[in-house]
Amino acid sequence: MQTKLSPTTEGPVMLAWKRLQRVCEDLTSRILVEPMAANAGSMPHRMAVLLIGRDYSLRESLGVIGILNRWDVCWAWSCGEAIDILKLRSIPLVICDEGAPDGWRNIVERIADLPLSTCVILASRFSDEALKREARRCHAYDVIAKPLNWEEVRDRGLFAWAWYTSGCASWWSPNADDRVLRQH
Repeated sequence: MQTKLSPTTEGPVMLAWKRLQRVCEDLTSRILVEPMAANAGSMPHRMAVLLIGRDYSLRESLGVIGILNRWDVCWAWSCGEAIDILKLRSIPLVICDEGAPDGWRNIVERIADLPLSTCVILASRFSDEALKREARRCHAYDVIAKPLNWEEVRDRGLFAWAWYTSGCASWWSPNADDRVLRQH
C-alpha cells in the first residue's frame, strides 16, 4: 500500500502545501542557475547569513527564514570554520549562538578584527540589557532571543543588507576610533 504525502483537502493546508512546493522549486532553480561568487571582494547579489553554533533547532529555524526571504544561509560549527568562510565569501550578517564552542565573546571579537566588516548578532535564550551591553562591548550589533522570531531576524537581515550594500561596511569597523568615524 502506497501512502500519499501531499494533503488531500482544500483550504489553508493545500495553499500552504502549494506555497512550500513553489519555494522548493524556486530554491532548486536558484541553486542550479546562480553560481556562487568566485571573488570574496565582490558585492553579493543576494543576502547571505552565516550561523555559528551547534544548535540544530536554530539551524532549522534560520534555514526556513532563509528560504522564505531568499537568503543564502551558511553554517559553521566553530570560530575557525566561520573565519575561513568569511575570508572566502562576503556575508553581511553573522548570527552567533551563545552556546558556540569557542565562546561567543571570542568569536565576535575575532570577526570584528577581519578587514571587511560584517554585522554580528548574538542569539541567546536570555536577552536582557546587561547582555546587550556586553555584546556591544565585544562589537556585536545586537542580541536576539531564541527561539528565533522570524520578523525580528528578517528586520535585522534587512538592516544588515542595507548597511552592507550602502558602502558603510567598506569604511566602518567596530574597532574604529571616534576620530576616524567623524571623518566619514
